[in-house]
Amino acid sequence: MMKTENILDKIVEQRKKDLERLGPSLGFSIPKTRTRPIVQFLNPSGTILEIKRASPSKGDIAPQLDAVKTAKIYANAGTQAISVLTETHFFKGSLQDLMNVSSEISDCSILRKDFLLKEEEIEISYLCGADAVLLIARILDTETLLRLARKAREFGMTPFIEIRENDDLLKLEEAIQDGDVVAGVNSRDLATFHIDPLIPASFRNSLPCKAVFESGIKTIEDATFAKNLGFEGILVGENVAKKPSFTPQLVKAFNDAKPNREGDFWKALALRREIHREKDPHRPLVKICGITNIEDAVQAAELGADLLGFVFSDSPRQASGDLIQEVRKILNSMELYPLLVGVITNPHSSEGIQAITKAEYGILDAIQFHDCHIPSLLDTSYGHYGAVRVSHSSHLDGVKKYLSQGEPRVLIDARVPNVLGGTGVSIPEHIVKETKEFTPLWLAGGISCENVKEIISNFEPELIDISSALELKPGKKSIEKMNLFFKELHHES
Repeated sequence: MMKTENILDKIVEQRKKDLERLGPSLGFSIPKTRTRPIVQFLNPSGTILEIKRASPSKGDIAPQLDAVKTAKIYANAGTQAISVLTETHFFKGSLQDLMNVSSEISDCSILRKDFLLKEEEIEISYLCGADAVLLIARILDTETLLRLARKAREFGMTPFIEIRENDDLLKLEEAIQDGDVVAGVNSRDLATFHIDPLIPASFRNSLPCKAVFESGIKTIEDATFAKNLGFEGILVGENVAKKPSFTPQLVKAFNDAKPNREGDFWKALALRREIHREKDPHRPLVKICGITNIEDAVQAAELGADLLGFVFSDSPRQASGDLIQEVRKILNSMELYPLLVGVITNPHSSEGIQAITKAEYGILDAIQFHDCHIPSLLDTSYGHYGAVRVSHSSHLDGVKKYLSQGEPRVLIDARVPNVLGGTGVSIPEHIVKETKEFTPLWLAGGISCENVKEIISNFEPELIDISSALELKPGKKSIEKMNLFFKELHHES
């Protein structure tokens, strides 16, 4: 396989050449003194909207963008801060944009977003009117990061420290020891420019400071999801630069949203994924579905299930309403904490309503809307995701639809006429591969002890969902099969 080009390395290498050739002013005429008062960054919390003409991944985004006119649109929409990209080669920004915007905008905090490497660039940022500077932990060693953050504070600016990996978090924690910072977690990998909203989710509870969800915000649902996770800010570039008229809706959606159980579910799941990856990068999340009794729930949890699925639908695997509370009580007493998921096929049925009510009260951690309409993130406060039954490429339109509406993940299951789940039938291989091309793979259907190694090796799913293959009979798991399944799973490497 051809090695993916590291775009971040290219940008940093170009930056070093520019600094060597032009100095920290990058060839621009810099004011001798600053006249604009400091506006505290992300106080109060809110949106950070970006002046952005291009990117390495998308090319031209808004090549004719007028920085000042766009900044005024953002300010009138009520944004707390404006991010000005000043990198020239890959993003087509400049320090002139920063100077122009800062001279015209007095009510919003202004962030200089760039690939800063030297202390002298911090003073330049201050003189050009910035109230905060982006410091990317991934490209700075700890000593340099701390030195640049201290220099920013000396000028009254806020260090905005971007992280994405565990090593970055360690650097951030050291910087916090020195003084105030705002953290940013980038859902975009700057090496490959791939986006994953579960990266910010996995870090949020570990950040002992105000934090910003960066990149990947395309819709008001995306903005709502970030706030559900507990982020105090979002940084949005492409989708407001291309369509500035969208900004009032985006600002309002973020400001109106709140942290809730939806965010709690995804943070817990994302953290489980990261813990697995540290031990074994090939080990997927595991959901054991069709749980109907305490014995099976306890065994699955003890063996390492990440999620337990309880069916709230007309099925031989239907769970009783009282079972969930009892399972949670017993598992908690054993210090076992799998996420409990209610699986529904009709949100308007008595079973579906019962499950949703339990999710609203936190008795269930999430609802799996199985081959039925998924409610909007704007209308729910509990954890949820969708499952789409597929047997043909056209069925993937449903998966793409839900992803475009802000759903972080969608489960695919085998489509069998008149049977909604627990079929033991596998999804055609080409459909699985096609799904993996546009989203991390959550896979159900036909997974068993006999083929789980092959499935992991061939498709590298992020989550696998297994039910009927572990049963003695519908609704009752086999102790031997469950033990064998997890033995096979852990032997995968």
